[in-house]
Amino acid sequence: MPAPGPRRVLRSLLPLLLVVLVAAGCRIDVTGQLVVQRDGSGTAGLELYLDPDAVAELDALAVDPFAELSAVAVEVDDWQVERTLTDDGGERVRLATRAVDPQALTDALRELSSGLSDGDPALLIDLDLTVDAVGATTLDGVAGLRPPATAGARQDGEPLGPSGDELAALVDDAVRARLVVTLPGAVAEHDAEQVTGGSWLGLTGVARTLHWELPVGEPRLVTARADAPAVLAPPVVAGLAVAGVLLLGVVGWWWRRRRRRRR
Repeated sequence: MPAPGPRRVLRSLLPLLLVVLVAAGCRIDVTGQLVVQRDGSGTAGLELYLDPDAVAELDALAVDPFAELSAVAVEVDDWQVERTLTDDGGERVRLATRAVDPQALTDALRELSSGLSDGDPALLIDLDLTVDAVGATTLDGVAGLRPPATAGARQDGEPLGPSGDELAALVDDAVRARLVVTLPGAVAEHDAEQVTGGSWLGLTGVARTLHWELPVGEPRLVTARADAPAVLAPPVVAGLAVAGVLLLGVVGWWWRRRRRRRR
């Protein structure tokens, strides 16, 4: 029987993680990630951040929920798992895969929640992405965090623990869910809470990374449109201009010094 992919292992861990850690008052960040290149290829993934209290709680229980995930990742080629300890004592786990076209990218995000029942917690991301021949992009869809319907324990066939509404309230307090998408060109239209860009030599880059805050319960609409990327990004153009000015200054200084020597 083939080994399950890391995404399948992660799906089986999410209910346990959410119920145990949320009940213990810990903080969890769940982030769906999408990076789109000019040709429509890119990277899709999911990132989990457990705060120091969550890490301590799992250590006290002698539980490493990501051990199997890391072991399985070695056996498959299409998904990679990266685990890092943060400076504050928390832990960050990132599950990512490369895709060759827009359809494969959005399918990868859907796959992370496939196979779960309607009562299981899940980061639901259902997007349509189009990238034209020059790299202009359009993104439409819905995304949200579905809370668990039950705590997972049963007695005589009946669920034990908080009700679905109580669990939803706990998750809403303890879990921050986000979607972060980086498009190849400058964002022209969007409904995200924040748009950011990189920087180079202190110069602000093109604003092409969108950040959506996702609700617990009913998914929200997600829309964005980005222009085709420039051949050279503005920071690069500015950097070349600065380099050109400096070069002219050096040449001028050298020419003046040479003339003085001739005199």
